[in-house]
This record gives sequence, C-alpha cells and structure tokens, in this order.
Amino acid sequence: MAEARAAAAPAKDESIRIDAVKLDALLEVAGESGQAANQAAVLLERLSQFKFEGQAATLMATLTETLERASRYSAELQRATLATRMQPVGRLFQKFPRLVRELAKDLGKDVELTIEGAETEVDRVVVDSLYDPLVHMLRNALDHGVESPEERVKAGKPAKAFILLKAWQEANSVMIVLQDDGKGMDPVKLRKKAFEKGLIGENGAPNDEDAYQLVFLPGFSTKEVASSVSGRGVGMDVVKTAVEKNRGAIRIDSQLGSGTKFAIRLPIELSIVPTMLVSTSGASLALPMAVVERVVELPETFSNVGGAPVLKDQGRPLPVRSLAGALGYEEAPERVGIVINAPQPYILAVEAVDGTADLVIKPMTALTVEGITGTARSAEGELVLVVGLSFLMDGCRSTVRMAA
Repeated sequence: MAEARAAAAPAKDESIRIDAVKLDALLEVAGESGQAANQAAVLLERLSQFKFEGQAATLMATLTETLERASRYSAELQRATLATRMQPVGRLFQKFPRLVRELAKDLGKDVELTIEGAETEVDRVVVDSLYDPLVHMLRNALDHGVESPEERVKAGKPAKAFILLKAWQEANSVMIVLQDDGKGMDPVKLRKKAFEKGLIGENGAPNDEDAYQLVFLPGFSTKEVASSVSGRGVGMDVVKTAVEKNRGAIRIDSQLGSGTKFAIRLPIELSIVPTMLVSTSGASLALPMAVVERVVELPETFSNVGGAPVLKDQGRPLPVRSLAGALGYEEAPERVGIVINAPQPYILAVEAVDGTADLVIKPMTALTVEGITGTARSAEGELVLVVGLSFLMDGCRSTVRMAA
C-alpha cells in the first residue's frame, strides 16, 4: 500500500520562478561582496609588511585564514548567482525558422536556415536584447542578401539559398554569426551612397573593411524606399547600438557574389568582466580581456607606413595606436604595447599594465564618453574607466569618425 501511495504521489517540482529584478539585485550583492573581499585582501597584504609578535601575530594568522575562506565563498556565490542568469541561445534561435520560411515565401525565394550551437549559454539579458537585432538582420539577409532562385541559377549557384545562424563560446565571450551565401556587398556602391548622403567625405572609408561598416551609420540605406520586409525605416545603426549597449561589438565580412557574414561578439555575462588594468596619462583604465592577445615592449622609435607608426609583431607589421590619443587625453610616454585581437589587429600603446581583475561594471548612464562603456572599482578602491569592446574592435575609432 505504501508503495502504491508513493507511485500515485505527484512528482516533486524541482524548479521555482524568481523575478528577474531579484536575480539582478542578488548578482549586484554578490559582485560587491567579491569586490569587498578583494579590497580586504589588498589591505591585509599591506598589513603583513609590518612585524607582528605574540598575540598580534596569532590574530593576523587567524585573520588571513578567515579572509581566504570569505574570499572563496564570495567567489562561489558569484559563480552560483551568474549560473542562475545563464540561458541557452536556443531559446531565442527557435523563433527564427518559421520567420524565415514565411518571409522567404512572401519574397518568392527558396531559403534554408541552419542553426548551430543552440546550447551555448549567455546572460539572459543578452538573450532578451538580441531578438530585435537578429530579426532585423535576418530580414535584411532575405530581402537584400540572397537572390531569387532564377538569379542564383543564372549566377551558377544552387537555386536554394542558405543562411547560417551559429553561436559558440570563445574565451570570455559568446560569438554569434549570421551568414548568407547571397550576392554580398559592393564596397564601391556603399562608398558612393554614403558620399551622396553626406555621411562621409570624398576619401572616406578607404578600404573594403571600412566600407562595410558604413551600413551602421545613422541614415544610411542602399534602398530609396524602405520595404515592408527589411528596413521599415529602421537602419542597421539600431542593431549596432543594441549590441554595444550590452558591451558587445559587431563586424561585417562580405565578398561580392559569394555572401555576407555578420559576427557579433558579446560578454558571456554582463556584470562581472575579466579585464586587463592599464594606466596612461594619469588615468586608470580597464580593457576587456576578450580582445587582449598579449603584452609587448615598445621601442623608442618605430617604422612608419603612410606617416603612421608600425611595429613588426611575430612577422606581421601592425599599426601602433596611442590609448591616450584615442581617448583625447594629454600625450604620455607610452612604452608598453598590447596586441589587440580585432578584425584588423593592432598594438595599443599604454604607459603601464597594472595586472588583471574581474571587475563589477557599472554602465555609464548620466553622460556619454566616447570609448568608455562603464566604470568599476579596483581592488584598492580606485575608480577605473572601462574601455568599450566595440571601440577596441574598431581600432579605437568610432564608426562615424572612421568614415569621416
């Protein structure tokens, strides 16, 4: 009888629903506790430089052991709290096959959508904020990118077009790629259209990489009239803004006649970010580790290409750019270089590298500073400015300034 009652009992529900605001508050507390533990560790390290004897030495030993335990529990609390916010991107991707089928039917195109990496996990805030940008990019791919079956056959392609939506983790970032095998972008046409609209000067966007980024400029469009499928009066600048709001970066790679690839790089989680701490021109700054390749020593003088400093790194000539100059600070003796892993790699010159740290990032809300995406506190309690991932990926240039 007892076995029968047990079998008839309803299964125990192992999950509960928690308000997202409460999770956000918990994460902030976990982050601040970690920050406090780090600051306490720094203070304890300074105290250990003094000589303690007798009961004071015993108390110091006990304090050290207690602080190590508190730091360990604080780190575990952060990891556990972050885990509660992580969600697979498949929750977002599963909405797109039907959208692609319906739009392809409306446009008279034959398109197959392939999804990979749906199990990749990312902060729920990122998942929620990516829906509109990805919808807009898919609409653009279907309307502007892929050709009609007749056009594809005439160009020697299969009648059916293919769109790939893929996600994967890369170091401390999540990569999301949307790629089509359509007609690609014409950099000459992009420059001409941007010049006609007054968005760039006559010599703006000198190379193809820069030309592709022109689509992110406010007011840019290659269509005279927004269609009901793609633009609807909304430009790709909205997509870039949405990605950068989550401290991400978006890049375009295209080949005329072969297709276009949009690559989005985002932090796996938003509040606690692994960074490299640097200083230049009297400012303390943090660079996202997602784009830091390595640190190199800079010489007194450089080779010059087109009037710009260049340093050969592992056999490849890389441009050298001043962080102080890029942020509008006063000139500083920058003799330390950081190789930045961007679509077009370069070396970022700083005065000093001060270590690495997982920082609790507070977004900039009251004002906008070009190149700076937020603030944080170092283990010593010092205010640190966080340099934007997109700004670094763009070579320490905003899209608008790049195109001018």
